[in-house]
Order: sequence, then C-alpha cells, then structure tokens
Amino acid sequence: MLRTRTILSLMILAGAMLADHSQGRGTPVDSYAAMINNRVVTAGEVLSMYQPIEQQLRDAYDGDELGKKLEEAYKNALNALIDKALILEEFTSEGGNLPDRAVEDYVNNIIHERFNNDRTAFFNALADERMTLEDWKAEMKDRLVVTLMRRREVNDRVVITPGQLRAVYDARIEKYRVPEQVKLRLILIHQGETDSDREAKRAQAVQIRERLKQGEDFAAIAKEVSEGAKASQGGDMGWLEPSSLRPELAQVALQLAPMQYSEVVEAGKEFYIVQVEARKNAALRPFEEVRATIEEELRQEESDRLYDAWTARLRKKFYVRVYEPPS
Repeated sequence: MLRTRTILSLMILAGAMLADHSQGRGTPVDSYAAMINNRVVTAGEVLSMYQPIEQQLRDAYDGDELGKKLEEAYKNALNALIDKALILEEFTSEGGNLPDRAVEDYVNNIIHERFNNDRTAFFNALADERMTLEDWKAEMKDRLVVTLMRRREVNDRVVITPGQLRAVYDARIEKYRVPEQVKLRLILIHQGETDSDREAKRAQAVQIRERLKQGEDFAAIAKEVSEGAKASQGGDMGWLEPSSLRPELAQVALQLAPMQYSEVVEAGKEFYIVQVEARKNAALRPFEEVRATIEEELRQEESDRLYDAWTARLRKKFYVRVYEPPS
C-alpha cells in the first residue's frame, strides 16, 4: 500500500506541475525516474504513459491487488521509456542520422492519417497537449528512430521455418481440437413459488410437448409460450458446447438426434423442452487451417525474445540508473 500511495503522490505532483505550467508560473523541475547516460526519464513522462490505464485498473481491482497492479503498470511504463532511451543512445553511438526529408515525410504521414490532413485540428490537438510543434516533431523523430532500429534488430531477424510451424502444431495439438457442439432451441417454463404453481407449470410444459407431438413448429411455440431470454428468437440458443449447459440439459442434448426434441426436463426451478437442430462432431482443425495463426504466434514470441535480448545488451552497454519515487 505504501508503494500505491507513492505512485498516487507522483500523480498528484504531475497534475500540480501541469497546472503551474498552464498558469504561466514557468516550467517546474520534474523529479527523475531514471537516467540513461545523459538522457533523463522524468516521473511526469512515466505517469503520462501510465495514467491512461490507471482508471481501468481501479475499476477492475481494489485493496492489495490494486496496489500490485498499479506498481506493475508503473514499472512497465518506466521500463518502456528506459528501453526507448537506450535505443536512442545506441543510434547516437553508431553515429546515426536521419535525413530531414525522412522525418518530414513521417510527420506528414501522421498528420494525414490521424487528422485527415486537417492542419487546424492538428494544431488544436497540440494546444490541448500543451506541446509546441518543435517538441512534437522531436518526439516523432525519436519515435521514427526507435521504429527503424527495432525493425533492424528485431523484425528483420525473425525467421520462422515450415518445420517449426509443423512442430508447434504437433506439440500444441490439443489447442486445435474443436469439441462437439449442438445447435439448440429451448422452451423454458418457470416453476413458480408454491407446490400448486409447480404442478400447474408442469402440466403446462406437458401440454406444450403434446403440441409438438402434433407437429406444431418448435420455434413458433417457443415465441408464444417460452419464458426464457431467447423466447423472441424462437428459443434459439445458437451453437453451444454441451459442457456449457446445465448437467441435466447437457445429458439430454447429447442423446438427441438432429430435429428431435426432449421430454419435459426439470432443472433447478425451471422446466425445459430441448430441441437439437443440428450437431457438429468433435474434430481436429487441420494444419493448413491454423498455419497462419501459428506463424503469427511464433513471430510474436520470437520478436519478444529478440527484443528482450537486445535491450538487455543495451542495459549492459550503457549507464542506467533508476531512481526511487519520492515518498
């Protein structure tokens, strides 16, 4: 909880600094979060990256679990900014230089894609973020450098062979098994609160089944009498795995042939009549069907591995100091 309060204090500090800046009191000195060679990552930069997900975490967690998630999000944001600084340092150490034309093309492309080439909307967005055009262009230049460096060190080095794809398919074969599915319609009748209600409702369900035996359409009857959530759709439940149903209904669904309907089934405080419209047997998705998905997964895994190894080397190559947030 102390760590949570520390992070929250940083958020308050960052907000106060923005307020001072907007009121013309000059640019305040932000506290250091990390230093990479002579590059500084400020607490304000970390919090700017961290805050968009902060409310999502607060909505989903509380107590100690919230504290852990907040700390994890803060660390992730800090590490991402440290990685960025390391990559920029590597680019500088190599004597790297981006032509002005490449930067301008990149900037213009962003304005075109994000603002539909509307320069007024673009400058309004900069004003909302309290950024100058020069500062924004400098940030975009850094982003382009990181993108190009990552492409060279990571993306262009990813190689996935057909043999790897097949090996992963075989190793993860259970992942590609599709369980049996049934397409169901249900008629649901609530039993009521009293014994007399229950008997009356059972009689109603039996009468409904008699109508089905006389050849009336299941969907039409469901629309008329079912008390379930899908009544207006004729009781159509779509494709389901039997295991997702209540045990009493699953057992019935597994026994019915397509277009058959069940006896009256009692489950919990409801009476059901089940119709199986169609059935799909359990199957194994063929390799060619999932090949593209496997390749995408492997590429992501290999990209993550190469990126982690690369940034680990950079952390050894350059001076990195992480500062404890002020309490």
